[in-house]
Amino acid sequence: MVWIVFDARKVRDYGVGTHIQGLLPALVRQAPPSFQWLVLASLEAQPWLTSLLADTGPKVRMEWTRARPFEWRTHVEIPWRVRRRVRGPCVFHAPYFPVPMGLRCPTVLTLHDAILLQAWPRRAGLWVARLARWLIGWSAERSACVVTVSQTAARQILHYFPWLADKIHVIPNGIHPAFRTPVGTDEVERQCRTLGLTPGEYILYVGNDKPHKNLHRLIGVCVDLWRQQFLTHRLVLAGMPEAAWRRTVRRYYAWTQQGWVRWLPYCDVETLRAVYSGAAALVQPSLDEGFGLPVAEAMAVGTPVVCSRTGALPEVAGDAAVYFDPTDSAEMAQAIRQVLTDEDLRSVCRERGRQRACRFRWEEAADRFLQLYDQLLTPLGRPA
Repeated sequence: MVWIVFDARKVRDYGVGTHIQGLLPALVRQAPPSFQWLVLASLEAQPWLTSLLADTGPKVRMEWTRARPFEWRTHVEIPWRVRRRVRGPCVFHAPYFPVPMGLRCPTVLTLHDAILLQAWPRRAGLWVARLARWLIGWSAERSACVVTVSQTAARQILHYFPWLADKIHVIPNGIHPAFRTPVGTDEVERQCRTLGLTPGEYILYVGNDKPHKNLHRLIGVCVDLWRQQFLTHRLVLAGMPEAAWRRTVRRYYAWTQQGWVRWLPYCDVETLRAVYSGAAALVQPSLDEGFGLPVAEAMAVGTPVVCSRTGALPEVAGDAAVYFDPTDSAEMAQAIRQVLTDEDLRSVCRERGRQRACRFRWEEAADRFLQLYDQLLTPLGRPA
């Protein structure tokens, strides 16, 4: 019997949380019977994980902790809990940094991008970048292997840490199976109406308002198009915390009060699928991305994608999207208008997007991670 200790404390977060929610159940389902799982999670996440791992049986044990990832308690409490609960060979799976100190087993660390390593134009930006470089470098050095989610992210990480070349692996993210399940027009209209949306009359943005997301440039472009009456679609923002929405309201008060910019609170997968399906297009204007899950999800649903040609977005979308320079407002506006007015182009984007989205499956990602576990466990006594 061997153990996999999976750190799921950020399961409720955006981004990393989506990664954990998709990967962890697939890993448990596909793992050999000899694998036992110890899942570390916060008490607040208990309902989420209980539902997520409902059918996994006795091979999964939950360990509830109050230690937060960036607190000093992580480096004391987490190794103590692992030593107390695990007997035999084990691998620690860290789907984010920092890796807890004092672990006595090999670690698989996932770095989702290199964005924190760059000094973005924000308060304390350079300080944050320097701290992130130290923490990420420290965590990577202590890990047996490092996984990232795209070739683009791997190149960026190796730019800062070239010594990781021998132990970095690329395992793309997957997409929740619900996004591949066809949803009827009536159901889309019903769910959109419940949210106060009219299908086909809005463009969608999914993400937060961090500087690299470039959201304010997108809103500025839409405001210019509305003023010139070149755009009649509303802009709907999803996947954003309430605090980020409040900042957006303060900056674009008139446009939010008139309903031109809308915010959707947290949506479950089925609701988000309907929101994607009802959108005239997804617009992702990021200055950088390690992967770009909203692009992959929109393609799976069949929603046309308009996105920047930077970061990993072209790697994910391929020939299924219309691209623009995220620093050029005029080019962004032109790309949005082109997709909204050219029905032939929209049809091509839908067809190519569905085909391309088939590449991204959590089952395939889980298989790759299980192979890494095997490589690390064999020297510890697990038969090859």
